[in-house]
Amino acid sequence: MQTTSLHRFYEISGIIAAVLLALLLVGTDTGRNALAWIYLQSTDAITSPTHIHAFPLDRLDPTCPQCM
Repeated sequence: MQTTSLHRFYEISGIIAAVLLALLLVGTDTGRNALAWIYLQSTDAITSPTHIHAFPLDRLDPTCPQCM
């Protein structure tokens, strides 16, 4: 009799959970709405990057006395 290791059991359980989650997201109205919302939020964040503030790289310079 062949036994499966615990790692293999976790691996198969993870694959089954991922497939079930994907089916729920694609197969239900709520899942499709959630995917559409995520897509719209990500495209909005990419097209209008007002939340990104530049970090001055000279602050990382250890020889810069005014940066310390």
